[in-house]
Amino acid sequence: MRETLILLILVFGCALPALLVFVWLRIRKSAVTLPWFLVSLAAGFVSFIVAALIQSFFYLTSQSGFGSVFFDIFIRIALLEEASRVITLILLLLIVRLFRESDVYFGAALGLAAGLGFALIENAYHGITNINIVLLRLFTAAPIHGACGIRVAVAVFCFSKSKLKALFCFISAVIIHGAYNLTIVIPNLPSFLAILIALTAFFASLGYIQTKPLNLSPR
Repeated sequence: MRETLILLILVFGCALPALLVFVWLRIRKSAVTLPWFLVSLAAGFVSFIVAALIQSFFYLTSQSGFGSVFFDIFIRIALLEEASRVITLILLLLIVRLFRESDVYFGAALGLAAGLGFALIENAYHGITNINIVLLRLFTAAPIHGACGIRVAVAVFCFSKSKLKALFCFISAVIIHGAYNLTIVIPNLPSFLAILIALTAFFASLGYIQTKPLNLSPR
């Protein structure tokens, strides 16, 4: 009975951010219906697998110097995970174009869902070994992957119109992701700093989700 209760708490905790975001999108009368939302969540699941496969070829360094830490945090984790998002979101874009006109707003919303799908699987993976970490990750992993998912999706969906905008969004996602990871691995830093970065990045990235066309000039 206790194990079942823990499993239910784990599943609900991991899925809660995605549920809340879907409700928010429907309240805003978003074009992202339940089928598109579920497809995007699945894309997030796939990107988690792709990232894990790619990262398996890049071993964590055992050294503690700045160069080693920078490589682990910004290259092996942040860059490779955002690159995995690009791969899956390109496939998602191709699927979208089979059924409807694509625009950056719609793409950004799908990217948000895909980011939450990545976070859902990642949270469940870590929660299996430590259920206590799920609550903290709800305030960090879900927002940070949602924010980066939005930015990478904007990069993918606007690439044909503005390569500069696409590059800016992708690089900003890598930097945000890396900065978040850095606050976690550096000892003696307060945990609220990671939460602050995650939430700030998330709400700032929500600006890309709007009902009117985005201005494709870098900002």
